[in-house]
Amino acid sequence: MRLVRNNLPAIVTLLIVLAFGVFGGTLLTRVGYLAVPSAVGLPYGLPGLRVTPIGETSWLGTLTDALLALALVAMVALTRGGFWRTWGAFLAGAVLVDVVRAVFLAQDAGTMLGAYAGYLAGGLVTGLIWGIALGWLPALGALTRRGRSQERSTAGINSMG
Repeated sequence: MRLVRNNLPAIVTLLIVLAFGVFGGTLLTRVGYLAVPSAVGLPYGLPGLRVTPIGETSWLGTLTDALLALALVAMVALTRGGFWRTWGAFLAGAVLVDVVRAVFLAQDAGTMLGAYAGYLAGGLVTGLIWGIALGWLPALGALTRRGRSQERSTAGINSMG
């Protein structure tokens, strides 16, 4: 039980990337404006953990998404701190993984320099949007971790005095 409480932000992040992997295609078809980044070749959201490629995605693209999803989970898992630090780690991780995905997509499409820069800018923007929109969920899990550390420090003071 202690492992779950200490890593609750990482578990929430894992659930988010699992949801993007399992329900990402459904989300994309149900919410039409999410298809706009995909229409120009950019990542539509966070990388998802999935078993098989979706649509015309290659196996290499699926493997890249899975590794980047695990990298996002690891960035949040290695963060120690409260609400804002965890949200910041999720935001930085979302930006990083979406920029790396944009690099992969640009390489896969064989783009020239101008389009490559566009892919990078798009990856940065989509990472910021998803990091801000979903970063509060793992950050809420960090509130319980912060509360326990304050309880431990208060208990140590009370036992001394």
